[in-house]
Amino acid sequence: MDLHPPDQPIRTLKDFALHLCVVTVGILIALGLEQVVEVHHRAQVAREAVEGFRHELADNREQVKAVLDALPEMRNKINGQLDLLNASPLPAGARFKNPGVHYNPLYAASWDTAIATQALSNLPYATVKKFSEAYSVLHVFADEERIMLNAWHDLQSFGEDLSTLTPDQRRTLIEQLHRYDSFIFSLDSAGQEVLKASDDALR
Repeated sequence: MDLHPPDQPIRTLKDFALHLCVVTVGILIALGLEQVVEVHHRAQVAREAVEGFRHELADNREQVKAVLDALPEMRNKINGQLDLLNASPLPAGARFKNPGVHYNPLYAASWDTAIATQALSNLPYATVKKFSEAYSVLHVFADEERIMLNAWHDLQSFGEDLSTLTPDQRRTLIEQLHRYDSFIFSLDSAGQEVLKASDDALR
């Protein structure tokens, strides 16, 4: 903002007051316009942040749903393998079929960006709370997925030919399968929470 000296000398108190009023009004108008621009910018940032949250959560919800849909078949495979391993004697040519793993990557780039740029400060508390809850349970689900992936790698070490396993290895594999089944249960519980929190946030 530029301030210009008066075009003619100030001779009276009235002239001084007039010029002071003009300058004051000009400053107030400039500050007001700056505030309007800032408010508009903050509102736009908030809208873009919420739009990003909604798209990201909708995509993640589909990924989580796909994982949950695959869990019943995995549990059936585990039960089939446990029946086979608990059989005495072990059937000839028995093969270990890994129940598999269903790992879908999840994203939180919009949320992380909003935190880094302090865009959340432009949103109402209720809006921040519902999206925060959705992303929190999403992180829990992602952690459970990583645990499942590690457990799946452990199962791979037993190979396919069950006849080569020692009794101790066989008992260990049975324990690992029960453990894997408990991870599936935890993943399913976390996934259901993700679906619920996402639906609440996307309303």
